[in-house]
Amino acid sequence: MKSVGIDIGTSSIKIVEVVSGAKGLQVTQFIEHPLGQNPAHDPEIEILDFLRGLSSTYDQATRIVFGLRQDRVSVRNKLFPFNDRQKILKSLPFELEEDLPFSNDTAIFDAKMVRLLGGQAEVLACATPKTRVAESIAKMKDSGFDLSILSAEGVALANCFEDWDKPVPALPAQELDLEGTKPERVITIHVHIGHTKTLVGAYENSLLIGVRSILWGAKNIADSIARRYEIPYVEALKEMQTKAFILTSREGASYDQIVFSDTIASQVKELSRELNVSILEFRSEFNGHVQNINLSGGGSQVLNLQAFLTQQLEIPVNKSGFFAHFSNVQFEKTARIESVIGVALGLAIEGLKKPRNPAINFLKAEFAKQNTALKGFFETWTPTLQAVAVGFVLFFVYSFLRDDFSATLSASSQEVLREQSKSVAKLPIRQQNEGGVKAYIRNQKKRTADLKVLSNVAQMNSAMDVMKKINDAVPARAMINVHVKRLMVEGDLVRMQGTVPSARDITILQSALQNVALNGKVDLLGGAPTNMTGSVPFGYSFRVDRNTNSTTKK
Repeated sequence: MKSVGIDIGTSSIKIVEVVSGAKGLQVTQFIEHPLGQNPAHDPEIEILDFLRGLSSTYDQATRIVFGLRQDRVSVRNKLFPFNDRQKILKSLPFELEEDLPFSNDTAIFDAKMVRLLGGQAEVLACATPKTRVAESIAKMKDSGFDLSILSAEGVALANCFEDWDKPVPALPAQELDLEGTKPERVITIHVHIGHTKTLVGAYENSLLIGVRSILWGAKNIADSIARRYEIPYVEALKEMQTKAFILTSREGASYDQIVFSDTIASQVKELSRELNVSILEFRSEFNGHVQNINLSGGGSQVLNLQAFLTQQLEIPVNKSGFFAHFSNVQFEKTARIESVIGVALGLAIEGLKKPRNPAINFLKAEFAKQNTALKGFFETWTPTLQAVAVGFVLFFVYSFLRDDFSATLSASSQEVLREQSKSVAKLPIRQQNEGGVKAYIRNQKKRTADLKVLSNVAQMNSAMDVMKKINDAVPARAMINVHVKRLMVEGDLVRMQGTVPSARDITILQSALQNVALNGKVDLLGGAPTNMTGSVPFGYSFRVDRNTNSTTKK
């Protein structure tokens, strides 16, 4: 089976072709068509011209997959008390009613099963306005493509990291927590920096559990360069793509290098602020501990970007690639291609997914593809189907009469629920139902958790404040010459290794550090530097007050 993923960005169009067969998954082709950046030109005409020329090279058996921009798709992590996929899909409009910025009647819904927890299911519920679906179908039709799947960029990107060809992971049921607290989840953040936007995905054990879209991209850096040096945007974009860097140290750098680095760093700081907001949201929603951050996308090519973001976020940030997960790639693998191929590759894989772990597809309801074979079947068997329909109507009437009594009881229970939601929760009339009461309880719990997280972060001392406390506590160089080999601050734990001239200085140093440590407790740290001629090694670990509730409790 052949599948083609089409990623239409604001700077280029990326096409990836994959084939699934006896040899497994083969990534057979990658095409990137840069789009003109002249504001006077209409990019839509250029996109249609390129896609029309490409559409003639594929037959009807090829599955064509296109992705909606992530900022046009609402994604929510939900836990359902049942794990039947069809029941979940039917429940989505009611479950997402309070979370969507648009009406349920004007939206298309789908869901990605994250994992099964006994009889429950953790799900990424997705919704998008019907107008967006209609626009995408029209664009593909004008381009000459018969669209097979319409997915979402952020969800499709996860295919590059997940075991998409395996069934949904099944785990034991979670114990009911009456206190409402959630177990801590270890999260890896993947940041895919595009030209005008950035995708932020939260993964647990390589499974996507949350996704965000940030309206920041490499274009922000190019705009800043153009303003700073008063050059055309196209020229600034070339400068960014070929020369962009951030200095890790200004020592030995020229004035021009410092200015150029500061111009880029000022924009990247905006990205770090947006990432901090997304990280706080993931921590609050999942009670998550962010272990590390991985970078990809064209905007990740800025030299020393990972080191700069590590300093800004205080979380390890590393470069990520996609080819490490795919061994059978049949074209030249370059760093540029590896950084930008992710979304198109993930979309192409969506076309190969099996029903046991299906793709996100918004071609539903009035947008569903018509099956000509099924149409012929109905034309042949119409008389028989009409007789079956009559029997079904009779059975339905019988069922309705039988169900009338239970419906009366259900109405009575709904009336009691409505009265309680009005008197206790003070809910408006529209929300005086089971969904409204559940939403009220969830909102109250979420508000409490958010206030707790924000209060801790707002008062937290930085790592530099901790280093200053230690520096102020240690006697001056005239009294003791301390040579620090290693100093690491991780949370409220400080590890410090180095050497001093004599054993007497060891006692002085330890006494000084006791003034900084919580409860005056300083522990010896193994693995101290080897003894040097005329020096005595030391290694200590101790905890410091970083002005957070968790530190105070310890």
